[in-house]
Amino acid sequence: MPLSKDILNLRWNMEKIARKDGHKTNLKNLLLDAEKATNGLVPYASLGAHVPNDYFSNIKIKDAKLNTSQNYSDVDTSLTIGGRYSKNIIKTDVPFSVAGMSYGSVKLPAKIALHFALNKLAENGIKVLMNTGEGGALPWEIYGSEKSRENLSKNHWNSILEYTNKLLKDSHLEDICIDELFQRKYPLVVQYASGRFWKDPSYLLNADGIEIKIGQGAKIGHGGLLPGSKVTELVAENRGILPNKPAHSPSRHLDILGPEDLVAKILEIRELTEWKIPIIVKIGASRIYDDMEIILKSYADCATVDGVSGGTGAAPFEVREDIGINTIASLFPLRNTIADYYKTHDEDGFKLLVNGGIWDSERIVKVMALGADGVGIGTGFLLAMGCTLIQECHTDICPAGITGSHEKLDIENSVEGIFNYIKTTKTELENIAGSLGRKNIKDLEMSDLVVNDMLTSIVSRLSFSNGDDYVMKIKQKIENVMPFLNFQGE
Repeated sequence: MPLSKDILNLRWNMEKIARKDGHKTNLKNLLLDAEKATNGLVPYASLGAHVPNDYFSNIKIKDAKLNTSQNYSDVDTSLTIGGRYSKNIIKTDVPFSVAGMSYGSVKLPAKIALHFALNKLAENGIKVLMNTGEGGALPWEIYGSEKSRENLSKNHWNSILEYTNKLLKDSHLEDICIDELFQRKYPLVVQYASGRFWKDPSYLLNADGIEIKIGQGAKIGHGGLLPGSKVTELVAENRGILPNKPAHSPSRHLDILGPEDLVAKILEIRELTEWKIPIIVKIGASRIYDDMEIILKSYADCATVDGVSGGTGAAPFEVREDIGINTIASLFPLRNTIADYYKTHDEDGFKLLVNGGIWDSERIVKVMALGADGVGIGTGFLLAMGCTLIQECHTDICPAGITGSHEKLDIENSVEGIFNYIKTTKTELENIAGSLGRKNIKDLEMSDLVVNDMLTSIVSRLSFSNGDDYVMKIKQKIENVMPFLNFQGE
């Protein structure tokens, strides 16, 4: 349920007092406890965990090279997914994608703004990957090409247009050109999540990639949740569920109970798609080594790992804040797992995507230098559309009109914001990689980074600027003292 104005005003006033008087108490936590006592409901939160240290700010990029030119537009920032087991390969012009944000969690105008912006970018030579999220795809995403529509019956196509017109009318967008809307010029990944929120097999068959969502960083061990206040008649129709009731995804796939079931499911989808479409497996960062080992052996082309600081539409507050592993901290065991696997296997094009707390070029570079092939971004795209970070995405309150109050979103301005955000982020990535003497962003290495505090050195295995590795220093101290220890008590 949306928070009352009284609670919102109380929260705002208490936060102002806290900032003025320098209090360190987490007043939001206290208010959540008060709400629990009042209504007996588990408090939900949204957008991003309050991580005391996400380690990004303690990592610095080093070793800029002197260059005769500052034009780095020839730096390759592309990303490819597929080819390990799939016949098709997804290729984008930037190493980041629109992370899964489903229709329902964000309102229709925001989804349309992303659609038009990515089309505009593709027309300007920049292809960006879009992930639908687990709530199913919108009609123009599934049927955005002539090939996807060529085998449709007249009745089926009319039903698609009828639903599309209802969607546009509901958001007062009747002026949008249908022909322009039903064009998709960017690659699309659809989620095969535990809720199975789709009614049409074309959801899988017309996608460029399929992501089997096992878990996400914001709510490890939980399925998805869309509060009942956001499950409108049209959202319910798109998902094939009852309106005005919470849309719960199970905490696991009912037919994936272990590693063997994951292999069977991937092979099932491989047969369905004739081994053409790349398959990704998404997990939350938790038991990373074991989970990644399973994915590497499961006929997947790619893995997505979601760090604990990843945003979400709705997650139980205590789960989002306290369960899971930070994005940076997850990369060391991920590197180890992949390296251990390829000690006994030939390199075959497996890709690692990482999400969670990544929204700008600096963070993208740091994560890629630490081993990721690409990243997923959610919050950055919300900010490009005018997000004000009030963190009430799980309610129907949104001053920007992105996750609620849809009539407030200006689609034209949002398209321009997304276009500028992606174009400038690409330029920044080129500048950083070029300044380091790289012609390809994939060539970034751990040696391009240094740390400035002990804890970050331990979790990332990065060295200080003088070359010291804190973990190595600890090992050396242990080795030095071991000969003097007497374990027999003599």
